[in-house]
Amino acid sequence: MGQALAISNFFSAPVERDWRSDLLVFLSELLARIEIVAGEFAMLDEITKSIFENKSEILGTIALEISRKKHRDLFEQVYIDCPKCSKCLKTRGDKSRQVETAAGNFELLRPYFYCSDCHYGFYPVDRALGLSTGTKQFDVQDIEAWLASELPFDTAEEAYKRCTGNVAGKHHIHEVTQDIAGELNVLDVCPSRDELLSKLENIEAGKFRRPILMLALDGAHAPLRPEPSPRSGKRGKGNWKESKGFRFYFVDSERIIHLISWHQVQTDKELTIALQAIKDANFFPEERVRLCVIGDGAPWIWNRIKEIYPNAKEVLDYYHCVEHLHDFAHAQYGKGSVKAREWVEATLARLFHNQVKVVISGLKRMKPKTDDAAKEIISLQNYLKGHQHRVNYGTARRGGYHIGSGAIESANKFIGHVRLKRSGAWWYRSFANNILKLRCAKYNGTYDRIIEKHKEKKRAEIYPPLRQL
Repeated sequence: MGQALAISNFFSAPVERDWRSDLLVFLSELLARIEIVAGEFAMLDEITKSIFENKSEILGTIALEISRKKHRDLFEQVYIDCPKCSKCLKTRGDKSRQVETAAGNFELLRPYFYCSDCHYGFYPVDRALGLSTGTKQFDVQDIEAWLASELPFDTAEEAYKRCTGNVAGKHHIHEVTQDIAGELNVLDVCPSRDELLSKLENIEAGKFRRPILMLALDGAHAPLRPEPSPRSGKRGKGNWKESKGFRFYFVDSERIIHLISWHQVQTDKELTIALQAIKDANFFPEERVRLCVIGDGAPWIWNRIKEIYPNAKEVLDYYHCVEHLHDFAHAQYGKGSVKAREWVEATLARLFHNQVKVVISGLKRMKPKTDDAAKEIISLQNYLKGHQHRVNYGTARRGGYHIGSGAIESANKFIGHVRLKRSGAWWYRSFANNILKLRCAKYNGTYDRIIEKHKEKKRAEIYPPLRQL
């Protein structure tokens, strides 16, 4: 009701003979055309369709007129000093450019100035409005990158058209996405230190023990193809490469509080560099948390953790351990047998009571029943020996630590699998990593921040400070 009243007052109130009157004349004429097109007995969806088809023109015109109002002096400017040599310049006339925004599109006429001494031309209006170099403005680029990080480029193109009524070609969406994400690093997609410390303070409140900070690491394969390869035609044989990632989160009773995720198709050394950057930023003062690292049996995880967090508590993923126990039990007692199940349950009970050495001793004394069982005995012994200090599950549970890696598995699926593992998708490594960066930013709640940083960076490149020209 309040909105309807505000619109009524706007149209009925006396208006100045300036931009508002011109805008109201335009809106009145356009609404009359929409009314005719919609028909006398039009249904609501026909009416809204007519409005939507003219949305870009309506909102674009409003954006243009408000811009002209806010920067009237620049639009009407005839003389200006050259920012390089201070020579007084006269306008070379109004020049036109097309502008596409998320709200609507319009043609922008603004004065152009050129210094023949410096061979420098410029548009003061463009600088004042912070326009991008291309037709599509930064708010459009924001939406393009957001859609591309969720959907295949073809689908993103269609989604943009259906939602805005405008056209954003899939190739432009692709280019914008790479431009925004190309130079992002792990710290760019992380929340600020103040934000993370605020979460730490909230979880510390009323607790007599330090909060548990979990660091989960894992790898998941992504489909890659040779880079570069042609857009059409044979692209070379694809292959699967591991996307390695980590996730930091607090454990608060039965729930987790997400902090940071970072996933890239990368080597374990590159992942270590990212972890070191997190540590150097001192996001989580180690004296205020109980840090616990959880992962599967991959050697790269534990080798790298020793370099970065040598004093952290370490837990071998419970379910990964159970798989190894079942592999041996099936080979020794028969797959699906009662004896196999009983042995696994008894062994897990011992692990929960910190009796891993008892389990290893029992394996040494056990007589294999088959050749496969003999191999599995040796394999399991070596596996448990290598992870002795990581399989004391009872102690970990009593301390409140997680013993399963479900948190990093869900991050793998949401950040990596949902976007990268689509039917027929084969990625350049660089493109896959850029998509992963954007998805990490979404997961970390920092997507809007990286878009703002992108705008600032681009505007600084397009419009350097006048004193530097």
